[in-house]
Amino acid sequence: MLETLVLDDARDFAALEEEWEDLYRNSPLATPFQSWAWLYSWWESYGEGYELRLITVRDGDLLVGIIPLVLERRGGFGRLLFVGTGLTDYLDALAREGWEDAVSEAGMWVLGQINSWQVADLQQLRPEAAAWSIFRRWNGPRTHVWQDGCPIVDVKPWDELVAALSRNYRSTARRALRRAEADGVYCEVAGQDGVEQAARRLVVLHREAWQKRDIGPEHLTRRFESHIVAAACRMTDRGLGGITEFWRDGEVIISNFWVLGRDSVGTYVLGASREALRRYQWNSLYIRDAMNIARGRNNTHLDLLRGEEPYKLRWSSRTVPNYRLILGRNPVLWGPYAGYHALRSRARRYASSEDAPRWIEDAKGGYRALRNKVTQIRK
Repeated sequence: MLETLVLDDARDFAALEEEWEDLYRNSPLATPFQSWAWLYSWWESYGEGYELRLITVRDGDLLVGIIPLVLERRGGFGRLLFVGTGLTDYLDALAREGWEDAVSEAGMWVLGQINSWQVADLQQLRPEAAAWSIFRRWNGPRTHVWQDGCPIVDVKPWDELVAALSRNYRSTARRALRRAEADGVYCEVAGQDGVEQAARRLVVLHREAWQKRDIGPEHLTRRFESHIVAAACRMTDRGLGGITEFWRDGEVIISNFWVLGRDSVGTYVLGASREALRRYQWNSLYIRDAMNIARGRNNTHLDLLRGEEPYKLRWSSRTVPNYRLILGRNPVLWGPYAGYHALRSRARRYASSEDAPRWIEDAKGGYRALRNKVTQIRK
């Protein structure tokens, strides 16, 4: 006899703060990216153009589950997405411990009652995510595809971690640390009273570090900065994350915004000055600091989050996949969408576009054209 509601007013989102955080603390499968602090910060900066569809599940007065969704309408085609889609490394529903099956059953039923959507595109889901239970129960068309890889580093003493690197990389890492020590570089975590300015410095350094290095255009926008600042302030206040700054001669030269999971530390946004990039192997500095944070909390792993960049793979113990779950109502509308993303996922698994078989690229083009035709029909 659970009570389910679909909330579509931002004021209701804001009012859920305390209940949401209590639910988060009692949801074993949740990551810091399912906290109210993170998702409401995303909504403030990125909510324009979306319609809220927060599914709440209650047992009496107790909030036992939330499926945080938004509805996107484009050209008569409606998609349900998780709040946070795009910038968030791990997305998911929340379910209080012991209520996982009841929440997924209620969530599946409510999804069927929400109007105006043709596809539910549930992205960046870990293999153990709560939303898989909804996927398995869904009676309509469905599929899942690989989306990203997340390199994981097992927590261990620094010397032991470095010893496992290749000879050249091991030498480079040790040299970077010696040079930083000789230069008087030190690091400290921004306190609550200084985290806003630390977040703004981080965004500046992030843009400087990735200048002319294929930085995502979104990372140059004001709304990206506003999201990072709001999320960093709220998550620092709640003990869900923080910003470590590396100082030299009174200036911040490297910055790292990290988040705290139940058994991990995740490195989310990084920044560095051009001089720091030239003088130091900067990933050695921030990975050692993050590893120290993880060891101090008795965590088992350091999560480098999505993206299989070569420098991450040099440090990683393994790579965990993220998946995209695509649910539909009508196979005619779901098919082209799901097919396109399945082929796109397959193509992305290759090291470069030249490695992808020609039939994949041809099929992607065909599915893209078919999807556009379906959209025109819907109009």
